[in-house]
This record gives sequence, structure tokens and C-alpha cells, in this order.
Amino acid sequence: MDLESGRPVFLEELVQQPAQSVGKTVRVAGTLHAYSPATDRAELVDGQYLLIVDTQLLGVRQYHVGQTYQLIGTIAGAAAGELKPPADLFDDAQYSLDIVLSARVVKAVDGLDMAVYRKAVHAVRQFLESG
Repeated sequence: MDLESGRPVFLEELVQQPAQSVGKTVRVAGTLHAYSPATDRAELVDGQYLLIVDTQLLGVRQYHVGQTYQLIGTIAGAAAGELKPPADLFDDAQYSLDIVLSARVVKAVDGLDMAVYRKAVHAVRQFLESG
């Protein structure tokens, strides 16, 4: 089985267009909002956008709420009623119960300047589209 590299995307792109994301391999970055080892589910946030992550393929490891992580995985469609609304939602939170990121790689990236990261991703996209 060949694995694809993860295309850098932002959580808002996934949340705003969940149907177009299903089946794609992506790389996302955000802050861990919640984690449940019993269900192998995590919630990753970036600004007001929240993505539900299936951590089952990552194995046993210790996660820290509030820490910034980068994950690579495949976006899967969620069956109706499979996902529950995220816990402890903050005001204006935007999320989708139609998709879940099935993560296969995780990396702690505390100290990552998300504003600079965004600019870099946009610059790489522009470069790749122009050539």
C-alpha cells in the first residue's frame, strides 16, 4: 500500500467544505482542545475552527491539552450519529460532524508561529500553482 504525503490544509478549509475533503491525505496543525484515550478521539483547534481526530493508528502516547500538534492522515466520512458534538465548546466554534481525520503521524510543534506557518503554506501553494 502506497501512502500519500499530506497536503497542508487549514482546519477552516476542512470544516467549511467537509464533503470535498473525504478521502484526501492532509497535514494539519492546531492546538489540542480535548483528548479521550477511551475513545481514541481528540479535538484539534485553530482559531474558531475545530476538527475531530481519530488517534487509533497513533498507538499509545501521552497528549497534552493546550499543546500544538501537526498531524498527517486521511479524512474519512463519518456515519450519521457516529460523532458527538465536541466537549466544552467555546463561543463561535465551527466544526463538522461529517468528517474525522484518521491520523497516522503526529508531531508536537510547540512554539510554531501559526501566522508565519499560514504565510509559508500560502506561498508554497502559489509557487506550486504557478509552475
